[in-house]
Amino acid sequence: MNRLEKIIQLVFQKKKIDVNTLSEQLQVSKVTIRKDLDKLESKGLLRRVHGYAVLNSGDDLNVRLSYNYNIKRRIAEKAAELVQDNDTIMIESGSTCALLAEVLCQTKQNIKIITNSCFIASYIRQYSSCQLILLGGYYQPNSEVTVGPLLKEMISLFHVDRVFVGTDGFDPTIGFMGEGHDALRGRPLHGRGF
Repeated sequence: MNRLEKIIQLVFQKKKIDVNTLSEQLQVSKVTIRKDLDKLESKGLLRRVHGYAVLNSGDDLNVRLSYNYNIKRRIAEKAAELVQDNDTIMIESGSTCALLAEVLCQTKQNIKIITNSCFIASYIRQYSSCQLILLGGYYQPNSEVTVGPLLKEMISLFHVDRVFVGTDGFDPTIGFMGEGHDALRGRPLHGRGF
């Protein structure tokens, strides 16, 4: 686990932690901690306030991104191994999916990412190695995604090499679960053979 991941873990556990404590626990200077916090804040993983690092609002997608960050990052890295340069990928919303999009943009060339997630679009906006297509539809502000019939129609226009979807869990009798404990089969990116 690298230092940034350790900081995320500590902030998530404590909800609020001061720079001095982080410096002592990670055995680096306060200047280094402040630089690390700047990086993490620029990614939206936490906020800095008067010598402290704090979690963003509990409803914020960045908070979900920081929860189990190390595990999600490893999942994203493993999933990225399935993708080749020049692939066209469809990625549904979710914190692990956002990390996957980032890993793809960092490690692959000429990737086309199609998503219904405004969060993912914003999260990877600085990477020039990926072409991004944001699908339209009705906007859901809490989850920062587009949904509805327009989205389904737009999905039908694309042929992709891989599709990645997020899940909230797995139930042996129902299958993979999405928000609200509905089976994934009802989620918007599951048309055309998904």
